[in-house]
Amino acid sequence: MKSTADILKSLPYFSDLDDELLEAVCEGSEQVNVPPETTMIEEGTHSEEMYVIVEGELRVEKQTGDKQVELARLKEGDVVGEIALLDGAARTATVISDTDSLLVKVPGDTFEKLLGDPRVVRRMFRTVTSRLRNIEETLRHEERMAALGRMAAQLMHELNNPAAAVGRTSQALSEVSGALGKQAVDLASNLGDDLELNPPDNPPELSPLDRSEREDGIAFWLEDLGVPDPWDLAPGLVVAGWTQESLDRATAGAPESLKPGLVRWLGLRASADQLTDELRIGATRISELVRIVKEYSYLDQAPVQELDVRTGIKDTLVLMKHKTKAHNVDTHLADDLMLIEAPGRELNQIWTNLIDNAADAMEPGGTLTISARNSEDGVIVEFADTGSGIPDHVAEKIFDPFFTTKEPGKGTGLGLHTVNTIVDRVGGKISVDSSEHGTKFTVSLPATTPRTT
Repeated sequence: MKSTADILKSLPYFSDLDDELLEAVCEGSEQVNVPPETTMIEEGTHSEEMYVIVEGELRVEKQTGDKQVELARLKEGDVVGEIALLDGAARTATVISDTDSLLVKVPGDTFEKLLGDPRVVRRMFRTVTSRLRNIEETLRHEERMAALGRMAAQLMHELNNPAAAVGRTSQALSEVSGALGKQAVDLASNLGDDLELNPPDNPPELSPLDRSEREDGIAFWLEDLGVPDPWDLAPGLVVAGWTQESLDRATAGAPESLKPGLVRWLGLRASADQLTDELRIGATRISELVRIVKEYSYLDQAPVQELDVRTGIKDTLVLMKHKTKAHNVDTHLADDLMLIEAPGRELNQIWTNLIDNAADAMEPGGTLTISARNSEDGVIVEFADTGSGIPDHVAEKIFDPFFTTKEPGKGTGLGLHTVNTIVDRVGGKISVDSSEHGTKFTVSLPATTPRTT
């Protein structure tokens, strides 16, 4: 086991201390071995010592609202706890060991001796100012995101109300239009005994080519009959199920002078029905998107909860449709997936970044295959693309912060780093397997409880 003096000499922070000061520091300090998830410093407590990290990794967290925000990760050679010692105030953050760690514990009175060396003071000043800037930036970002979340929640609420109103109005409009059409049919029956003015039941599904040919045929027929705006009326008649032959039969008993007006009425009625359907579909789509955005961002919900991976992936695919529309997306999500306990917004960040990267890695027409299945103690989710793969020398760095292979301005290098951080935070693992035939990311997440539905 190395002596404290040898350890401190090997670290840049203390490497050039004179022997007398180094000896004084070593006499008052001690080496401490700590297991993972040990709280070394607790926010709000009185400051009594500083720690020097010799081996392992510590994370710095701060309570913000109802959740813990990670401020920094500290590694070999870093010091922590010096800010509170300098101003004699309570600890401003919590420090927890992330791995098995070896630390040198420096008590407050020994720390005072270090302040007698101007070189140490300058290093400490640089460390403190840099750390405070990072903390301030992180907390401001969290505040902005929290404010954005509240605004988004309000926006979703405001959008949902008119969308629901439009949906109800379209339903009422459909009923009124139907009643109006029925009444007109009853009145028009006086024109002749052979009139059947209702469109055919269960019109067949048509291919785009067949629909276009039928629209052209009806439009020419309407034009020959002298009906105004034949090309505007034809699409609605086709959607309603009318054909040239069925229109001929429907109006066969009407006087010739009234046929153009009667057929125009049929076309207008069909167009009104089509517009009503489009209005209803649009309103339903808005309401569905509002629901998805609320669930995707988990607005106004607890930061940590039990989540269904299937729902998160499906909602993310809807919101990422603009990125995947040039590709094929194939999903295989088991119905009996166990539930995952995690922050919902963060879990959805994993799916967003992996889908985004896969879309960027493929040429148009590529295939993204997303699968999810149960393992012994959790859920395994795989994202496999048919891109050109990741070279070995790049694969080693893809989870590093700020590393990116994208053009300047198109990538921050934080996407996969964020994914890796979130997966690690919830106790999971992520791996990548790549070749010239494509890349597959495998995410393993621990489960909390089996599905009950």
